[in-house]
Amino acid sequence: MMAPKRFNQMKLFTSIKQMAALCAAALSSTVILQAQPVYETDQEFITTGDFNGDSKLDIAIVDKSTGRVRIGYRSSADFFNWSNWRSGGVKSATGVSVGKLADAKYDSLVLTSGDLNLMALVNAVNPDIETDPVNIPATAIAPNAILAVGLGGAGNVPLLGLYVASAGNPEPTPNHATLFRNDGKKFTQISDLPVAGEVARANHLALKSGGPEFVVMTSTGDKGNSLRVEKLDSGKPEEVLSIAGVPKDTDYVVGNFRGTAVKDFVFYTSGESEVHVSTLEEAGGKFKASALKTLPLGRPVRQLVTVDGDKKSRLLAIFGDHEPAELLDFDAANAPVKVQPMLGVTNRYLSAAIVLPDAVVLFSMFTNSKPVMFYHLYFLKGGNYEPGVSGGLPSLDDRDEWTVPDIQKRIVANLKEKSAADMKAYTNFIPGSEVTYEMIPIPGGEFVMGSPDTEKDRQKGEGPPHRVKISPFWMGRCEVTWQEYLLFQYPDDEVKLREEHPTDVEVNKLSDAVTHPSKPYPDMSFGMGKKKGLPVISMTQHAASKYCHWLSAKTGHFYRLPTEAEWEYACRAGTTTTYYFGDDRTQLTNHAWYFDNAETKYHQVGTKSPNPWGLYDMYGNVSEWVLDQFDPDSYQTFSAAGLATDPWNRATKPYPHSVRGGHYDDDAPGLRSAARGQSDRAWKATFPQLPKSIWHLSDAPYVGFRIVRPLTVPSANDIAKYWTSGVEKD
Repeated sequence: MMAPKRFNQMKLFTSIKQMAALCAAALSSTVILQAQPVYETDQEFITTGDFNGDSKLDIAIVDKSTGRVRIGYRSSADFFNWSNWRSGGVKSATGVSVGKLADAKYDSLVLTSGDLNLMALVNAVNPDIETDPVNIPATAIAPNAILAVGLGGAGNVPLLGLYVASAGNPEPTPNHATLFRNDGKKFTQISDLPVAGEVARANHLALKSGGPEFVVMTSTGDKGNSLRVEKLDSGKPEEVLSIAGVPKDTDYVVGNFRGTAVKDFVFYTSGESEVHVSTLEEAGGKFKASALKTLPLGRPVRQLVTVDGDKKSRLLAIFGDHEPAELLDFDAANAPVKVQPMLGVTNRYLSAAIVLPDAVVLFSMFTNSKPVMFYHLYFLKGGNYEPGVSGGLPSLDDRDEWTVPDIQKRIVANLKEKSAADMKAYTNFIPGSEVTYEMIPIPGGEFVMGSPDTEKDRQKGEGPPHRVKISPFWMGRCEVTWQEYLLFQYPDDEVKLREEHPTDVEVNKLSDAVTHPSKPYPDMSFGMGKKKGLPVISMTQHAASKYCHWLSAKTGHFYRLPTEAEWEYACRAGTTTTYYFGDDRTQLTNHAWYFDNAETKYHQVGTKSPNPWGLYDMYGNVSEWVLDQFDPDSYQTFSAAGLATDPWNRATKPYPHSVRGGHYDDDAPGLRSAARGQSDRAWKATFPQLPKSIWHLSDAPYVGFRIVRPLTVPSANDIAKYWTSGVEKD
């Protein structure tokens, strides 16, 4: 698989001494367990671990729905680097754990899905290289909770094993606890025992400072809800403590809230305004829990996190929408007292938090009930926390980079045209449908790009005129139509068409794996219709490039958007005048749909006169995306080269990108061969949701595109750059 891209950095100050103390606190016998619990929200599991083996604490966020894992790697004492998501090997994740499962030098993640009866091991040693998850055979049915554990007893090994709780086994004992020994090559089941209730929220926790860590979990059974604590010294579960009567759907945190060595449990339910506390006492090596005591919080809580201090623990509370988090003093006997508010990124919904040795990380999202997309750090100074850096997290959007090498191999294998002499016009069916498109060969050559100072209506950025050499390519005879694009936009409909028009299974696999657009909310034709021959509109440049990616997978030809230079070269078709038909703009009505004749709407492609090379609607109808970043000074750079060969001003930021050709509501000056247009954030101004779509333009019903096919097929790495610029997600 292709390497995920580095995303961003967040600053964190952690001393070697603090790290050593943290690791020492996580020791159980001879095995280093995870540094802190896995925290669970409605959308994510959030935890920490040393995933690349550099003795620095990293952060992992696992999306429950997709199983996708985002990891922030500490690159130094001061920074975390966030990489794009990597696969967790399961969807609908119900449990996550961390520990030394593959190698004693680094931590791995392990995920389970009760719904899908799957377990998977994820190694993330290299931040830049994604490896496939390792499937772990699930012997029990519906493994809904999982924990990396140190197993005692005969056959003990340095690597951690697995504690797996399942809830779908045959009656009368559907709930089981299964232990797996791990020798580094495979996980071998060593016990499988029925348990009284369905397990959730399994974690490693010590019941007193410096003491051994136990398996802690909530359990829902016929006799009510409880919290169970077990040890595994003998190689099978043995009960250490049970707390009965805990609330339904409860979560819990543990801390030294009284300032004693023995810890206390705090139970809470998301959306409730109270907590339930059970304090522990130890005598003769045995623990005893007090009856639950209910204390008010004052308002509904979303999440609680323990913040450990030198002498006692405090609570960090995430509350409701648009409310700050709060650091709370708590003595396990009285209602918590606010110490300090902590704001997330402005105007965001705070969703979760995690505590590091000298910092708190708050996570927030654009809208409620969505995956976290922002972080905000607070650094510990003088007993309180001071706000630090904030920023965005990697997107969870689908990635399809892995398809590119396979598509490129198929394109090269299918290539019949070896030179420009072999290039002919052709009509292709889109496989699996009856939809066709036409491609026209464009000979290679040189031309002068831009407009001279003497050209009427010349705009800034059209000069200086400069010589450009263009390699041969094919270009779409017409703009892409709705009939072509809708096959890509609605993949379910396209799949149904295959019943009438069967296609190669491998082709379907590749094309289906390409990321498709989200379904648009309004009618994206804006009332102008989608009947046969009408140009598709209102897609982002990202969407247009992904269409090219998909079409290439379907057909075995390499398609992409044209560069700005290719577009102007094809438009001029060997001419040097204002328009390819001359300088007399009164002739424009014969060649273009524009303000004077279009009646404020687009029209069927190919109904006006073509240019000398047989291309229709190069002027007007809809503006056409090209690949380049719009820069009014880019021609200066190209001109300095003397003769620019296949220039492409590759994008480094989301706005603006270039569009060419003008559209149905443009005046004649905007349709000149040299005229340049540019994208704008206003093209998404009224999009109804946040974040704004990466696929659809809510306020640009005049932007479309056409495709090109270069004669020379690039490498897979270069093809990926054409289809995914890296700056389109705005």
